[in-house]
Amino acid sequence: MKNIKTRYHYGRADDRGRIPVFVDDAAEPAGHVWKMGRSACRWWALGAGDPDHCGTNHFRKYQAAERLVGMVDVRNSVAAEAERRRARRTQAPAGWRFATWEEIERDGYRQVRPVRSALLVALDGTELYPNAFTDYPVTLKWVTRLHNGCVVVTGIERGAIGAHYNLLMNAAHAALGALIPEKSARHIAPGECPACEQDAQLYQVDTRLGCADCTATDLGVSVDHLPAPAKDDGAVWWRVGDTARRTFALPDDHGHAETGRVIETSTDITDRMRRVRVDYGGSWPISADAARLAPAA
Repeated sequence: MKNIKTRYHYGRADDRGRIPVFVDDAAEPAGHVWKMGRSACRWWALGAGDPDHCGTNHFRKYQAAERLVGMVDVRNSVAAEAERRRARRTQAPAGWRFATWEEIERDGYRQVRPVRSALLVALDGTELYPNAFTDYPVTLKWVTRLHNGCVVVTGIERGAIGAHYNLLMNAAHAALGALIPEKSARHIAPGECPACEQDAQLYQVDTRLGCADCTATDLGVSVDHLPAPAKDDGAVWWRVGDTARRTFALPDDHGHAETGRVIETSTDITDRMRRVRVDYGGSWPISADAARLAPAA
């Protein structure tokens, strides 16, 4: 380890008598030290950018300077830890990969491992990193996006019959996505299965196509675990904040306009349906199937 006394040097004192301290040959000072008062601990140290009340007093000048060296080490350690945590946002466990919640909704993935614990990357920010995931996949039922940016997922936990799973995530938590198996099937389109030659809905795993039965056999999973996108999403994938026009009449409009703002979306993973809640400016918001909405003119 480098001797602490060789890690810093003093600069020229300013007009207030404050002496800059440069650490590890940095171009900018880590802070300043100066003599103040008549007490035994009259040498003060203040880190660069810190308010005056954060200064510390010391017996000797070198002790004040070494305090600034220690401050640099702490800040570097905190920054390194923040980068390590930030890197974990893209480091999935072996055999798994990250998928966004929109990808999960669009493709209808039914078996996912949500982020069970999301912690701050740095104490002075809002960015989160995944600290832990559910131990086993959750069988999804609903993914609901709320007007305030929060996302609610509901499903069934493995291990007990009827063990309901509910998770409320803020926007930063939801942005982390969830884990799906690295070898996951993706629903493609109807066609002839290359393996069994039956006409069926085809799935793709890597570059291989197959029907549901053949794909499930290849992956070693139940057919019920294969993804199933919504039957009819309509022309637009609606998101909270979009402007939508309803294509249906209301029996009593109660002040509802024809166009309004999307305030909530709900994707039913089990029944492959999607509903959108829109505020048309009337007495209450109106919920409808996604296919019954159109873009605003």
